[in-house]
Amino acid sequence: MVSNAAGKAPVNRGIFDCEEAYRTPTSSDFKRLFESGMVIVDTNVLINLYRSNGRTRRDTFAVLNRLKHQLWIPHQVLSEFWRNRDLPSVRGHHRAKARTACAALDKTYRSMSDAVERWLKDVHLDADDTAKRRIEIHAKQVQASLEEMKSYIKKQAENDALEGTEATHTDPVILQLEPLLSGRIGAPLSVDELAEAVEEAKRRADAEVPPGYADFSSKPDDQAAGDYIIWRQAMSEAAQVKRDVLLITGDIKEDWWTPRDGQNPARPRAELAREMRKVAGVELFMMTPSQLLAEASDAFALKVDERSVSDLASREGTSHPLGHAIRNAIKSSIENAHERASAVHRASGLGARSPYGFTMTQAVMEDLRAKAIALGGDTVTIGGSSYPVIDGALIVPLKSSLGQAPARSMSSRRLQAVKNYLAPLKDMLTFEEDRREDMYLVVVHYASSPENGIEYVEARAGTFDQQGNFVVMYRYHLA
Repeated sequence: MVSNAAGKAPVNRGIFDCEEAYRTPTSSDFKRLFESGMVIVDTNVLINLYRSNGRTRRDTFAVLNRLKHQLWIPHQVLSEFWRNRDLPSVRGHHRAKARTACAALDKTYRSMSDAVERWLKDVHLDADDTAKRRIEIHAKQVQASLEEMKSYIKKQAENDALEGTEATHTDPVILQLEPLLSGRIGAPLSVDELAEAVEEAKRRADAEVPPGYADFSSKPDDQAAGDYIIWRQAMSEAAQVKRDVLLITGDIKEDWWTPRDGQNPARPRAELAREMRKVAGVELFMMTPSQLLAEASDAFALKVDERSVSDLASREGTSHPLGHAIRNAIKSSIENAHERASAVHRASGLGARSPYGFTMTQAVMEDLRAKAIALGGDTVTIGGSSYPVIDGALIVPLKSSLGQAPARSMSSRRLQAVKNYLAPLKDMLTFEEDRREDMYLVVVHYASSPENGIEYVEARAGTFDQQGNFVVMYRYHLA
């Protein structure tokens, strides 16, 4: 017992009666939430239904259907789902990954063949028929093994790929989500409420108040505010229904979670738990999709395949279509190109008439192509130019000047050729032998000069709509 001020009854506080305290949830906590809590799934949970293999997709739907009466989806999640669904990296995920893997295997065989040929020449055996026959036998064995591997990869991709996603009335994910989520979607914010929410999200981001502040470094304001809007809608609904909240998200950034530390598991940020308690008067729980399948397997006695849990765990934390490896490749390529172009500028002694700009443009493209190959990607030739492709992202760097509007460079002849390649008109004849429809476009705008160095680098990931307009899905400020 702790005595309060005179006249007030003593308060019986325990060890968890502290703003900074947290209680590690148990399986019984999650079982209670599955039965009586408000279960919210984030956008990435729905999007990954397309990217998962058939087994994981079935297991996820089995669990969601058992949770049907507890589910509630913020309207912002629905908006983000429809905005991201049409990305080639979502609906075309399995075929894109298979194509990338097979291209890497082809490169492996070519590299092996080149290495063996160089070895034969270096040791003066290139005219030795016995040595050449021996190498040829082994090479054919390797090639046969690689072809078998490619065949398996392609067959698996076809098994996992979803047919019918071109139309909503044949999309198997939509067909299952529609009855599952009917009547369980929150209302959208009004125009005024949305504008105010975006401003509040920016204010919170400046102060690094979770959630979502990390997104303001890589997305336009209206998209970066998405996490905060989801959070705001969740708190509003929880305040009305007075049920504890279980948020399922594969986004494991620090603006949602206190990171895992040694043997201690990750847990929701304390600020979020306090805000949910203050605004809605309920408790906040969070788990990842892989944890959901593992816990629900026991709670509902479902036969969830352990491989499904592992599949989801491998995806958690990859909410951006443009991964860190690609962003680092873009940034480092521009930095390397600037060093090279600056050296040419100094050596030329031509001042403003030096070939800095030309060298910069060529060097960025060369360095990016090399990095694409190193990362397991490849290149495509469009309009006579060779562009890097990394994990389904077709990267087009465009040099501009400081203050030049990106919209101006979007009308360049180079980008028009790329548009015709990715989104040709139905009656347009195309002659690209390696046409690929599973890619999305990443336009990299950058400005640099010998005097000022690299002034800015911005990557815009998106796709073309039916009218041929480039629709920006994500924006990344890289420098």
